[in-house]
Amino acid sequence: MRGPWGYPVKGHGETGLYTFLRWLAVPFFGGLYRCRVRGAEHMPSTGPVMVAMTHKCFWDPVIAGMVFDRPLRFMAKKELFVNPQAGKFITSLGAFPLDRGAGDRAALQTALTILQRDEVLLMFPEGHRQTDDAVHEFMPGVGMIALRSGAPVIPLALDGTQYMLRDGRPGFPALRGLVGPPVDLSDITERNSKAYREAARRMHEAVAGLYARL
Repeated sequence: MRGPWGYPVKGHGETGLYTFLRWLAVPFFGGLYRCRVRGAEHMPSTGPVMVAMTHKCFWDPVIAGMVFDRPLRFMAKKELFVNPQAGKFITSLGAFPLDRGAGDRAALQTALTILQRDEVLLMFPEGHRQTDDAVHEFMPGVGMIALRSGAPVIPLALDGTQYMLRDGRPGFPALRGLVGPPVDLSDITERNSKAYREAARRMHEAVAGLYARL
């Protein structure tokens, strides 16, 4: 079931808290920020899925969660979990910790386990938040997760969130997004660093191509 501006009222298999926050997010971003995202029908209704998008603002995972009718899981820097209450809250939203200063095998294994459970994994392949208008190089680790899991990769371009805070003051840009069809990785049969880089390159090309159409 879809509500205002075409966003889902409730997703499949999400918790009550996730749904409640969806109800808060839709009028806030859909109304105040005039957020309009096309192409959400490309999300498979079942099975494992990786969503790849750039990361320009703290609110990006919340907006992505609002767009799709399946709950999202995503990596968040481990510092956000230091406070037990804050950690419990963002965990309930689907986050799991990532140590960005090290090769975090635990986060990698968690990501693969999420996909093995036929859930949806949201990834920010640039590795860090980037507040400019560019689509920066994607890290090969996302290519590794995609190829090792075999999950379809759905590209998402979301523009405007980088202007929600300007010189420390809130801005109210109109947010626009576009979801594309799965990235074709079917011909990449090897599992090595070259293959992972090629998968990441194709994912980057897909997301950049969506921005060109916004």
